[in-house]
Parts: sequence; C-alpha cells; structure tokens
Amino acid sequence: MRVARVFIHADVTSFRHPFFVTGRQPGFDFPPPSTVHGHCASALGQWSDPATFHFGLHFTFRARASDLEHQHLTQALGPRSRRTIRTSEGEARATTEASVQPVWRDLLFDCRLTLYLPVDLAAAFRSPVFPVVLGRSQDLAEVVAVDEVELTRPVRARLEHTLLPRSVRPCVRFGATVLLTRYVSPAPEREAVFAQYIALREPVFLGEGANANRLFVTVPGIDLEPLWVDESHLDEEGFARGVWIHRLMG
Repeated sequence: MRVARVFIHADVTSFRHPFFVTGRQPGFDFPPPSTVHGHCASALGQWSDPATFHFGLHFTFRARASDLEHQHLTQALGPRSRRTIRTSEGEARATTEASVQPVWRDLLFDCRLTLYLPVDLAAAFRSPVFPVVLGRSQDLAEVVAVDEVELTRPVRARLEHTLLPRSVRPCVRFGATVLLTRYVSPAPEREAVFAQYIALREPVFLGEGANANRLFVTVPGIDLEPLWVDESHLDEEGFARGVWIHRLMG
C-alpha cells in the first residue's frame, strides 16, 4: 500500500475535550480523527472527501502541563439590560456585553506527528494553502518532511503512540478507551460524529518473538485488514512500526 508519509512538529498544542465548554479544559493525548481531517483540509485548501479519506498516525509529545487561558465571552443584551455609553461621536446604546474568563487548559509540548495519508495529499503538505496548525489556531506547526513509502502486511509489528479502533479491544489490554470526534461535517451544519478508540501509548507486539506480557492477540472474527507496517522504522528487535489505517466513514 503506497502512502504519503508526513512528519510534523509543533512546540505546543492542545486537543480540547469537546464536552467541556467553560471551566477547566481537559485535553486528549492524541489528535481526534476529525482534527486530522481538518488538518489535511487546511493544507489542501478544501475538504477531502470523507468517504475516501484515510489516515494512520504516530504521535508523541515530550511533556504535558496546564496553564491559564483567557476565554472572551460575549452575549446579547435584552432591551432592559442595554445601557447608554458615551463615545467620541455622542451617546449609544450597548447591545452586547463581553467578559474575560480565565480557565485552565491542558497543553502538550514538543509534539511530533507522523501521518500516513493518501498519496495525492503529498503535494499539499509540500506547499500548504493555509498556515500549518495542529490543535488551536495559534498552535503553529512545521511540516518537517514529506515522502512516499510502501506499507506492507504485518509479520512482526510494534504498535505504540497511536489510535486503534474500539473493535480490537479483545486483542489488546493496554491503552485507554476514549470517545473522539470521528468526523465533523462542513459549515453551516457542522454535525459531529463520535466513535470510540483505544489511545495506545505503551508498546504491544504482534508476531514471532513478541513479549508474552505485551501481546497483540489475534482473535477470530476481528478484522485486522486495516493493519499495516512501515518497515523503514524497526526497533532493536526487528519489529516494524505498526500503522492502523482509519477511515472516517464505513
């Protein structure tokens, strides 16, 4: 399977939990699939077809911390709440009110993301249409390298620092199960579709010579067709980097 491999680095980023609007802003350790899709749309300058879009990822960060972030909140004022204000041009009636609310937000530092994408997206990342960001619009990132590689079927695979679908939970007992946005439709609807994933940071192994305590077990009836390996990344024991190819639909 021939894919584009894109290396991206960001000094800081944050993947906010969508169900927390005010107060503390907890974040995920991995970019949700919808974020990856939006990231590619930014480089391409338009939405990739969600029916055909697919990706694999490998994501690491050096440290995690929380810091205060200011939220600027605005609200419309009712007729009775509007007050008169003086301007250089005379008096006017205020129709909106703004306030600043400090909240704690989780941040990830020294982030390194490897994306495995359709080959036709390689050119987009060599010359992105819009500024490269990972999470928030102010979290600028850098495309370090873009190349094309052949993924092969796994014989001996090492899976870590990646997302796996919830369907393979019987195969692996490591990693936290998280609910992530799988796909967000374009404006104006902006309808979000959610799915469960396994956020796998620690390594698990598939194939001959695998550590018995960290096995990725093959279970009858569980589809491993989306599992490939990048043989250009081998560990000291000869296990290739496992790459799970995710799709937004289907």
